[in-house]
Formats: sequence, structure tokens, C-alpha cells
Amino acid sequence: MRGAVKILSPKAVRARTRWGRRKRAASSQSPDEGSAIVEFLGLGITLLIPIMYGVLTVFSLQASVMAAHSASAQVAQYVRELPKEQSLSQAQANELATLVAQDYGVAASDISVALSCSSSCGSNDTIRVDVSVNARLPLVPIGNGVVPVSSYSMSWGS
Repeated sequence: MRGAVKILSPKAVRARTRWGRRKRAASSQSPDEGSAIVEFLGLGITLLIPIMYGVLTVFSLQASVMAAHSASAQVAQYVRELPKEQSLSQAQANELATLVAQDYGVAASDISVALSCSSSCGSNDTIRVDVSVNARLPLVPIGNGVVPVSSYSMSWGS
């Protein structure tokens, strides 16, 4: 009869479980057997920490690069869209670049803006906006954990 289940007596079940325990006890004395959980945890932690630090560092640098690029592009676009009788001052350029860079998590103290114009920094002038951002590396104390990132944009007037 196909698919029939053999029913074991309680005595047979006890005998099989004793035999299984003896077999496991005999095989656990093997010199090649180790504790896999300890090995996996050790290897996992040893590899996970540097990989996670690398990912955090790349994300931090990427945010700083995007902040510098966006800030320079937005200041140049703002100048290009100004009415013809208005001009942009250095303080306004700093404020605008700081506002844009804060969207990327960059502190205002880590941003510097250099604005160079052909005449009065109006919409008809040639303008170059240089934005530098000090990218902070994660988990590095104050001082050595800074990478300078810069970007520039130009506007040739309307």
C-alpha cells in the first residue's frame, strides 16, 4: 500500500531516540566540528563595521558634493533671474548658498562663497559663483575629518 504511515509503538520510539542521542554524542567528539554561530558573528562584525563606515563616508561626501553644486547653480540662476536694475551682493550670495546647502545637511559654518562679476553683479553681467564646502567625515573627531569640496557655476547674462 503506497503512502501508508507506519505506526510505531512507544517502546520503538524510545529506542530510536536513544539511538539518535548516542549517535549525536559520538559524532560531537569530532575534531573538525566547530561552533558556526561564533564564526559567523566574528566574521560578520569584522566585515560589517568597515563596510558600514565606508557607506556612511560615501553618503556624507555625496551630500557635500551635491550641496556645493546646487548652491553654486542656484546662486547663478538667481542672479540671471534678477530684474535688470537690481544686483546681488556678497552677503546675499552667502545667504542663498547657505539656505540651499542646508537642504543637504551641511552646516552654515562649512560653506564659503566667492562671487566674481564683470561689473555690478546684475542679470546682464558675466558672473562666476564659487562655492566651497567642508565635507565632514563621519565618526572622525574635529580637525582632521574634513575634506574640501568645491563647485562653480557661470552665468553670461540675459
